[in-house]
Amino acid sequence: MSAGRYALLVATGRYENEDLGRLRSPARDAEELADVLRDPRIGGFEVTTVLDGRHHEVTRAIERFFLDRRRDDLLLLHLSCHGLKNNNGELHFAAGDTDRRLLASTSVPALFVHQQMRACRARSIVLLLDCCYSGAFLAGGKGDTTVHVGDELAGHGRAVLTATNRTEYAWEGERITELSPEPSRFTGSLVKGLRTGEADRDRDGLIGVHELYDYVYEELRDSGAGQRPQMWAEVEHRVVVARSVRQALPHAPGNEAPAPAPPPRPAPAPAGPPPTLAALLPLTEALAGLPCMEDAPGRQQFATALGQFLARRIDLRGVRQREDVVAIVRTALRQEGGEIALLSTVELFEGAAAAAEVRHRLPP
Repeated sequence: MSAGRYALLVATGRYENEDLGRLRSPARDAEELADVLRDPRIGGFEVTTVLDGRHHEVTRAIERFFLDRRRDDLLLLHLSCHGLKNNNGELHFAAGDTDRRLLASTSVPALFVHQQMRACRARSIVLLLDCCYSGAFLAGGKGDTTVHVGDELAGHGRAVLTATNRTEYAWEGERITELSPEPSRFTGSLVKGLRTGEADRDRDGLIGVHELYDYVYEELRDSGAGQRPQMWAEVEHRVVVARSVRQALPHAPGNEAPAPAPPPRPAPAPAGPPPTLAALLPLTEALAGLPCMEDAPGRQQFATALGQFLARRIDLRGVRQREDVVAIVRTALRQEGGEIALLSTVELFEGAAAAAEVRHRLPP
């Protein structure tokens, strides 16, 4: 039997308990996301939706969704609802009948979702969480926002994208108020990236889960939203969420992907890589070995100090070390005098000997 692509969308916007305000986004989120996931040109998923379900309906749907799957199946679970924490800081997903005083018996615990994912035979599972405090699903209970591979979710072929970190709210449009339905910022960006194909960053015609995260992160950052999506992933192979509808289109001007090669014609051979490219790799390797680059807070402090030298802000995702280091080095190399500023920052954090070692790595 061939592998299948299955999606379960759980959207809860109406609540019996008056303490839980009505949400305008979940129903629209489910509708829009289901459209692009079902589209045979894009997702090609078999989609099931649970709208405003009670807690026993949601838990049963989730357990059934992960049951009796084949190893080569791709499963995608999307939760759009209120995210609530109990007194121990544990995350719960609100259902239609949730009483926030009785979370253990009337909500969907994040632990339950963890357990169903761990028990599932499918090698590729993508979880999308659009709720407040959704980053708490990733954290190991230590109160930080860093994604740890050794957390409860650790396993084979799992990827989790969350709308926020452990402490942030997930925004609906411009306000968290009940108005006319519109997608949340997180799910709205997901849908846009899939529907337009803009999430296909390398223009190979396929949208992988890492590309989708990068697209959503940059969309929310550029929009000024006060939330930072998080990601955790451990997969043996590339997990393709969708095809790109832009595959057959010509590359747009200014797109970062390389344009199709023109017909051969006489041209001078390039003398070699530009100076910035020649320095990017050795500087990245040198900085990645510094103690100040070992954790996300250290990399952020380094980027802040370097940004003051360069008179510009350096935004880091704080998820993958090498990605942050590349962003730091690339920003420095694009600025006049950036290499000197980078070396000065290294000396500030690690001393003159470390700065000399980094300087030694630079190409002539």
